[in-house]
Amino acid sequence: MPDPSHDLRHEIALFRFGLIADLVRRPPGAPGLYTQLHAIAARTHQIPGSHRTHVAAETLRDWMKKYRQGGFDALLPKPRQD
Repeated sequence: MPDPSHDLRHEIALFRFGLIADLVRRPPGAPGLYTQLHAIAARTHQIPGSHRTHVAAETLRDWMKKYRQGGFDALLPKPRQD
């Protein structure tokens, strides 16, 4: 039987990757990164499993760093411990 929490975690990771996909292909230090980060952050999003509709530019930078260090699996949210 499929685990619904696993499906949501995967959907969230896909959402995160969708926002940063164009950015992670850019060479590090390429000009215009901050402009693109802020443009993505300014848009309204349908975030899986959340009522929030915006993502901060710093959060996007964090996701980029995680993706570069650990690939797609690094974008999966951590399971809750409670």
